[in-house]
Amino acid sequence: MEKKDKILVVSQAESFFGDIREILADVPTSVAWANSGAICLKMIKEENFQLIVLDCNLSDLPGRSLVNKIIRRSPHSDILVALEEKEEKHKEVLNWGVDDILNSPLDKEEVHLKVTKLLRERNFLESCGLVGKSIELKKITEVVLQVAPTNITVMITGESGTGKELIARAIHNNSPRKDKPLVIANCGALAEGVLESELFGHEKGAFTGAISRHKGLFEQADGGSIFLDEIGEIRPHLQVKLLRVLEEKNFQRVGGNENIKVDVRVIAATNRKLEEEVRKGNFREDLYFRLSVVKIDIPPLRERTKDIPILVLDFIEKLKFSSSNKLLGISDDALELLTRYHWPGNVRELRNFLESMSILVANRRIEKEQVVSYVEKQMEHERALPVATGKTAETAEHEAIYQAILSLKSEIESLRQALQGNFEKSSVYEKDKEIPAQQSLEEMERELIVRTLRSVRGNRKRAASLLGIGQRTLYRKLDKYGLKEIF
Repeated sequence: MEKKDKILVVSQAESFFGDIREILADVPTSVAWANSGAICLKMIKEENFQLIVLDCNLSDLPGRSLVNKIIRRSPHSDILVALEEKEEKHKEVLNWGVDDILNSPLDKEEVHLKVTKLLRERNFLESCGLVGKSIELKKITEVVLQVAPTNITVMITGESGTGKELIARAIHNNSPRKDKPLVIANCGALAEGVLESELFGHEKGAFTGAISRHKGLFEQADGGSIFLDEIGEIRPHLQVKLLRVLEEKNFQRVGGNENIKVDVRVIAATNRKLEEEVRKGNFREDLYFRLSVVKIDIPPLRERTKDIPILVLDFIEKLKFSSSNKLLGISDDALELLTRYHWPGNVRELRNFLESMSILVANRRIEKEQVVSYVEKQMEHERALPVATGKTAETAEHEAIYQAILSLKSEIESLRQALQGNFEKSSVYEKDKEIPAQQSLEEMERELIVRTLRSVRGNRKRAASLLGIGQRTLYRKLDKYGLKEIF
C-alpha cells in the first residue's frame, strides 16, 4: 500500500482548501482542513502532519504568532504560507522560519511543484535515517543519494559530534552493498601497531600475543563498506598501506606475505582540516585526493538551528521507550533555550543532555530552569543563553559584540589621532619612503572582522549581518586577510 503524506490546510475559506486538494489530487496525500488557528493547533497536537499549508488571512491568530506556535509544537512539519503581498513581505515571512511561500491567488503548477519538492526532500531524509529539515541537511541528503549507488570513495568532514557516522550509514544503507556488512574503524582510538593489525589482520606469531591468525576489518568488510573514522590520526606508515588498498584492492596481513584481495567501499571521516595536514607534511597528498573523491561537509548544529527542536522531540520520543523514568516532554520555554544554545558538542552533546534529563528531572518534563542550570555549568562566562540576568541569548550576544566593536572603535580613533599627529609633525614622505597609512586601515578592518567572528563563534552569516556587509564580501575579506582557515 502506497504511503500517504498528511497535509493540513489552514484557512477560513473552504474554497482555498478545495483548491489545494484538487491541485494535489494526483499526489499520494491525505489533505485535512482547519478553518482557524486554534483548530490547527489542536489538530497538530493530536496528529502528525508532514506539511502545513497556511493562509495568513485568519481572524483568530496573526500569521507570525501561529507559525511560531506550529514550529514549537510540531517542528518536524514543513510550512508553506500563501501570500498576496509583494516580495518585501515574502522575505519577512521567510524569516519567521517557514519553508517556502506560495503566491496567492494560487498557481496550480507552483503549488504542485513546491508541495512535491518538500515531500520528496522529507522522504529522502527518512530514507537516509536523518532527523531534521534544515536546508543544510537536505543538501547533504541529496549528495548521499547521488553517491550511494556508486563505489566512489567518500570523505565526510565536520566537528566532533555532528553525526558523521550517521551519514556513512546512510550511504551504505542506500547502496547495492546494504545487505553486506558496514564495518566501523575508529582510527584515533588505537595505537599505530594495534591499528594496523585491527585494519589488516595478522598472522600467527607476527608479534607477542599473536597466538592465531586474525582477520582484519578490511577482510570482515569484504563485499560491503568500511567506515574509517578519524582518518586524520593515522601515521605515515599506515597511510602508505591504506593507499595501496584503495588503488590495488589488496594488502598483506601483519607478519604475512600473502596478498589478500578485497572488494570494499571506503568511507572516511575526520574533524581535522586535512588540507592543512597535507601542507604540513603530516598527511599524504595522494591519499588525501584518493579519499576525497566526493566530500560531504556536515555543518555544526549551531549553523542549522532549524534541526534542534526536531532532534529534541525525536530524542525525547525514543527516550520514552528506552528510559525507565520515561521522560514525557519539554516546555516551550525550555525548547526555545535549547534552540539558542550553541552546542559545542553538537548532536552528541544534545543527546547526552536529554539522556541525563530523563534520569534527573523529577516531574518527567524538562523545564526552563533545568536548561539554564545546564548551560551555566557548561559555559561559565560564555553568553550563549539567558542566565540570571534575565536577558535572552540573542540580546546578551549582541551586547557583547556591540561592546567589542565600541572598544575597537575607540582604539581605531586613538590610532587615527596618533597618525594624524604624526602627519602634522612630518611630511608624508620620510627619506623617500611613504608612510603605509592604507595598511593601517586594513589592519583595523582585519581586527574588526576577527573580533566580530570570535564574538559569534565563527558564524559567518551572523558576522556579515553585524558588520553590515554581504556574506560574499565577508568571504572575499577572509581570503584577503588570510582568515579562511581560522574561521
